[in-house]
Amino acid sequence: MDNDTQNQLQGASQSEPVSTKGDLVSRIKAKVESVDKEKAREVGGVFLFNVFKGTTVYSWTLDLNAVTVSEGEPEHDPDTTFTLSEHYFKQLVLGKAEPRVIMQAGRCSVTGDIMRAMKLEPYIKLA
Repeated sequence: MDNDTQNQLQGASQSEPVSTKGDLVSRIKAKVESVDKEKAREVGGVFLFNVFKGTTVYSWTLDLNAVTVSEGEPEHDPDTTFTLSEHYFKQLVLGKAEPRVIMQAGRCSVTGDIMRAMKLEPYIKLA
């Protein structure tokens, strides 16, 4: 590998740090903890995110009734469930792709209260 190729690879990895699903969910949790709790409760609802990579599924829950974020599935049935790949999850929360585009392209399966799900962007978008 020549020096130019090495520099390009190093530059790419340095300019865009790799975030894990857990890191992103931790950042979402911190964001949710700082939002206006009353406005969040007005949106309300329990949202389950199933993020997959290969055969592994990472689940986390955004509960806007209690205004909390937790790993795993909620105790009761969620109002809305999102199922998407790790790649599109990162695109979604880092603001690199519009939620509607991801859904319309079939990259994210959404079941349940889709109208309420459209109001989530202020709570899950990190960029």
